[in-house]
Amino acid sequence: MNRFKKYATPLMLCVVLFGVGGNAVAANLLVNGSFEQPGCSASCILSTPAQANFITGWTTFLSGAEYFNLPASIGGSLAADGVVIVDLANYIYSNGGGIQQNFATSVGAKYRLTFSAGNSRYASRSGEGVIQIKVAGQSVTFNTPSAKGRAVEWSTITYDFIATSPQTTLAFSNEQNPYANYAFIDNVIVERL
Repeated sequence: MNRFKKYATPLMLCVVLFGVGGNAVAANLLVNGSFEQPGCSASCILSTPAQANFITGWTTFLSGAEYFNLPASIGGSLAADGVVIVDLANYIYSNGGGIQQNFATSVGAKYRLTFSAGNSRYASRSGEGVIQIKVAGQSVTFNTPSAKGRAVEWSTITYDFIATSPQTTLAFSNEQNPYANYAFIDNVIVERL
């Protein structure tokens, strides 16, 4: 009997602990939600059709996006996750920038989008910005945090949606003046609820 308790008690404890931990973390349905792949040493402007699929798992649209290593580009700033971020306000053109990804969903199921929105007053920007989202037939707009200085400030935004098709497109965009505004995104996660 003591032999049974010696081995059974730790085994049962492991089952309980791993069972609870396994249910607490859902898998991200997106590929490369923190934009770390393939990476960029400083700043990469993705503004041509040939560059549309440069970021693993994502496709740019409108005038593309800026893709850069945040600590290398804006000293004193940190990305929300990793080191690489996307700026939807592509300063090469003034007609807006965007990035999107398709992912598998179940019709009628509920999902949660979570992402980090950021802004800065670096390079004489206003420190204000908006992020437009289209997903599952819905369009919503969120404000970035109001930056008080050069260092990028981040906030976490969540949005729940119900899938309307077996393949859903998540699109982020910004159509503000890119010489006055930033619209940084990072750490994008979609989980089924």
